[in-house]
Amino acid sequence: MEKFLPYIPGIIIFLVGSSQVREWLKKRNDGFNTDEMLFHPLTMMIVGALLILLALFESQKKEVEAMICLTLIFIGSGISLLYKYFSLKKKNLKPVEAEIIDIHKRQLAKETRILVASKFTYYPIVKYEINGRECKRMCNINSSSEKTFKIGDKMSLYYESSTGAVLEKHAHPAMIISGTILFAIGALAGLSILSVVL
Repeated sequence: MEKFLPYIPGIIIFLVGSSQVREWLKKRNDGFNTDEMLFHPLTMMIVGALLILLALFESQKKEVEAMICLTLIFIGSGISLLYKYFSLKKKNLKPVEAEIIDIHKRQLAKETRILVASKFTYYPIVKYEINGRECKRMCNINSSSEKTFKIGDKMSLYYESSTGAVLEKHAHPAMIISGTILFAIGALAGLSILSVVL
């Protein structure tokens, strides 16, 4: 069993990514908004596959191939975060204060639980005002702990006036910092591969 443990993170990320890709392909014409996700579903799926390959190459003592996987993971994740930051920045989002008015409790199917996980996921339902009109929505943000969200708490949403879309994420400086660091680590790993190969 222990020899399979290094594969588990990659398998989990790949499965999460593949389910999001299915949802994206099914609903992309109905306005499925990938802006709500930190990483695009395809990026998640590819990173998961690379983590599985990384574990495989490490078990086979193939250091160069493992380093190539690691380099691609860091560079790809860095580019994805930087792209997300600049695409959100371009939208010129305006903050909107929302209030949590209810909590939606969703039971997870047995097949979606990996190892020992929570049986439920909790989503805040919020109300907010746009142009004098009161709106309600269930947020995509969620938690496995029922204590994370409390009725009456405030949270920020972000309004894109050109499309009327309301997003849960904005161009946070942490995205550009994390993206730059990940890209730099990947670039350094790539240079170390070249020094070994050449």
